[in-house]
Amino acid sequence: MSPQRVFLTGFMGSGKSTLGPILANVLGYRFADLDARVAEAAGAPVARLFAERGEAAFRVLEADALRATGREKGLVVATGGGALAREPSLAWALTCGTVVYLRASPDALALRLQRSRTVRPLLLDAGGARLSEDAFRARLDALLDARRPFYTQAHVTVDVGTGPVGPTVDAVVRALRQTWARLEGRGTMSEKNRVPRPSGS
Repeated sequence: MSPQRVFLTGFMGSGKSTLGPILANVLGYRFADLDARVAEAAGAPVARLFAERGEAAFRVLEADALRATGREKGLVVATGGGALAREPSLAWALTCGTVVYLRASPDALALRLQRSRTVRPLLLDAGGARLSEDAFRARLDALLDARRPFYTQAHVTVDVGTGPVGPTVDAVVRALRQTWARLEGRGTMSEKNRVPRPSGS
């Protein structure tokens, strides 16, 4: 585990892209949205990549973009909901950064996603149309069940609710500080990986 990079994981709608820039600012880090980096590198939005190339091809691009962050320090990365739900990518992230799971209840996720205007390819039918309410919830529950074993391997887990993002950011910062302090206390953190002091502290 390294404090030089923080990888936010969790199901779509858990608030990774909203919380990420605020967390980065508090830590004095930079922020990167992995989906945005994939889209920039491929020259097409994520939804189009899914539609034209398929999920398997998208996951290859996503894994490449994830590993490219290993060349950067002082970075908070908001990953896609499935980015770390694959063993090679998860193992890499657990070694090269601190992985934070933003855990939300299925009901909270369903509410957020149904209200969102963001296109979520995995929550559409074969024709690209929105699923019916029952089909949507069945798809959400199935995906969440499949990904939860990966999410729960994170170094840090923070529960997110439906309220303001501020308290969640505070909880993530506290959890990170405690985790990094334990690492330093065990003497397992090299000098180059010492924890930068959060801005304002």
